[in-house]
Amino acid sequence: MTPPPAASVPLRGRLAEVMVNLVLAAGGVLLLAVAIPELSGARPVGLFLPVLYTGFAVVITVVLAVAVAVTGRMPTLRQGTVDGSPALGVSSWAAPWIHALALDAGLAVLGLALTVAGIAAGSEWAVVSLVPGAIGLWFGVRVGLTAAGRRRRPAMWLTETHVVVDSPAGRARSPRSDVRRVRPRGRRVVVELERDADWLCAPRPWRRAGGPRDTLVLDCSETGHRAADLATWLTEELVAPVTSSARRGLTERRRGTTG
Repeated sequence: MTPPPAASVPLRGRLAEVMVNLVLAAGGVLLLAVAIPELSGARPVGLFLPVLYTGFAVVITVVLAVAVAVTGRMPTLRQGTVDGSPALGVSSWAAPWIHALALDAGLAVLGLALTVAGIAAGSEWAVVSLVPGAIGLWFGVRVGLTAAGRRRRPAMWLTETHVVVDSPAGRARSPRSDVRRVRPRGRRVVVELERDADWLCAPRPWRRAGGPRDTLVLDCSETGHRAADLATWLTEELVAPVTSSARRGLTERRRGTTG
């Protein structure tokens, strides 16, 4: 089948995202400008930690803004491997995912470091520091779930026998023969199934409430294909062969009856 056409991302379409990231970075710089002079002299170690994290967040957000500005093409269909099986599919652009993961890791380190500093300081600080520690633990588990494959960068893969969709909620897998319809919905591709897919999800505290389990959704915003083009290609790959096979089977049964 002919693959869907690649869609370039003009600079004009990227300016809004670049500006949002630069505004966020500027806000961080403003916070640093206010906070750093207050750190002169003897201060608890815990006061330095949020400043360090803010500086880290500013740097990686500026890096993301530059990456968005210079990237004119998103990922397109490519060969890959899913659970050891050859696959053809498309995954979303890695830069925003890495940026979000880096922020999560930084928050995990910050929260746990504040707890350690609070316990070391003793007195009421030990109790207060448990709150950022709990928040840091939540982000730390989220990073761990990503490393373990229970949270994934959005992608859709076709193996010889299955359609597989990755998302921050986890991974869903369905036999190709169960696909009933593929349609675009805004910037998303929706794959409707005859029955529920097999899901390997992150635990509920680290994922949003899911939609129907018999529907697979891929957000195409960070891919190099338009949702409508990708839906057309998937229909040819997944729905048309099944429909043709069913029609041939019906024709053969009719011929057998008349014979």
